[in-house]
Amino acid sequence: MHTEERVIELLRELSPEQQVEVLDFAAFLKERQKRVRSPRPYGLCDGAFQVPDDFDAPLPETEIALFES
Repeated sequence: MHTEERVIELLRELSPEQQVEVLDFAAFLKERQKRVRSPRPYGLCDGAFQVPDDFDAPLPETEIALFES
């Protein structure tokens, strides 16, 4: 059975109120699909902050303990 047929079959088993909810959700999905966002350009935040040289250095044990407690 194809997806569309399965959706229709399940829809027929729902109450009218639930069918309205399904309709609203389908409309939401269709609208969301229209709003395709273009990717942000590289370097958008260039100069806004600086990554320190020790960014990926291990954390001190005292900091690790805060996360583990």
